[in-house]
Amino acid sequence: MEPHLFSPARNPSDNVTKRELYRVAARLFKEKGYRATSMQDIANALGIQKASIYYYIRTKQDLLTAIARAAMEMLVAEGERIAAAPLPPEEKLRELLRSHVRLICSNLDLFTVSLREFTPVNAGDHWREVVALRDRYEALLRAILREGMEKGVLRRLDEKLVGFAFLGMVNWTIRWVDPAGEKSPEEIAAAWEDLFLHGVRAEGGGAAVPPNARNG
Repeated sequence: MEPHLFSPARNPSDNVTKRELYRVAARLFKEKGYRATSMQDIANALGIQKASIYYYIRTKQDLLTAIARAAMEMLVAEGERIAAAPLPPEEKLRELLRSHVRLICSNLDLFTVSLREFTPVNAGDHWREVVALRDRYEALLRAILREGMEKGVLRRLDEKLVGFAFLGMVNWTIRWVDPAGEKSPEEIAAAWEDLFLHGVRAEGGGAAVPPNARNG
């Protein structure tokens, strides 16, 4: 899914798209921190006048919110697709983990800013609108976990705590992943899949993890 905020609308006075603005802003927020990055820094990186940025957004806070919202919209779209798929719950959980890792690895600046810089202090009045999307994704995850527990393929544990463990493990990828490093997104996902699914699968429940996943 291509988030609407990343649509390639172009300012007629500059050769810059909304997509480019958000990607450059996300990179700078990641490198320098949200508070240390000025609108002038973003304009300089884009090679445009600062006033041109306001063709797209009103404030730096709006820009941060747009970045965080775009990240969460991608996760929710994938979560809804997987939740609706005719798959057993352990396969849904496996696919959700894979898609989450893929999205982080292919949009690292976006997700780093969303997870690290989008705080109540930085976001202000915009906090709740993005948190509502986060809550929607977490609800989809918990529903998959609950289905697996009810069908006996996952251990009966506190689904909320298991969900937090899933998110903590996968989201922490932003802290160390190197897009140019040795491990591909698929290999990272396979390692997390092996670790996480072995921890929550019921004794004798569900399909075995594919052998190639154990080599991640």
